[in-house]
Amino acid sequence: MSAVKQLYQLQLLDSEWQAKTARLQEVTESLGESRDLIRAREAVAETEGDLTKLQAQMRDLELEIAAVETKLKGNQDRLYSGRVRNPKELSSLQEEAAALRRRRAELEDRQLEFMIEIEDQEAELSERQARLGQIEATWREDQAALASEKEQLEARLTELEEQCGSIRGRLGVADLSLYDDLRDHLGGVAVVQLKQGICQMCGVNVPTGVVRAVERGEGPHYCPTCNRMLFGG
Repeated sequence: MSAVKQLYQLQLLDSEWQAKTARLQEVTESLGESRDLIRAREAVAETEGDLTKLQAQMRDLELEIAAVETKLKGNQDRLYSGRVRNPKELSSLQEEAAALRRRRAELEDRQLEFMIEIEDQEAELSERQARLGQIEATWREDQAALASEKEQLEARLTELEEQCGSIRGRLGVADLSLYDDLRDHLGGVAVVQLKQGICQMCGVNVPTGVVRAVERGEGPHYCPTCNRMLFGG
């Protein structure tokens, strides 16, 4: 097998290794909680916090209403017990009862407002929890696929490294030095295929003399435009 053909095979393996290494980095960075998942969890936590505050305020209001009810009951017990006969005291009890009833009505109006707010907040929480569930399910599927892909990429990279090492072991120092130097200076691609007289990297027609020499396996020969080594297999 000619040195140029072996270098071309090495180039194919190196290019695949480079692409799969880049993909492995993308996959690794994608593993873990996504921004959408984090935002969805934060939205649920925020709504739960707001609902907890409203429920606490509702309990305080219920206690206040109960206290007013207790005072009103005590007022009514005294008013109708028959023990209070002083007109002024009776009038005072009646005024107190009216004030307590007004206060109770105000508190009950606020209680109704809180009930509506709590219902709205519970509906929003339910909606956000459902949304979180959907995002979480999708995220888990994606994570499983990414983890599987990561495992496959790592296995393939190990194979590529072994194959590259095998080819490098069969090539001479001068050929490897030339190949590595071209890769360093030409964006990682040192050897390209020549098909029907056209360089498959830059798309330029190569002079006929060079084409024939490449087809005969002579070399190395280079593309006059992109300066990469040509392989005519």
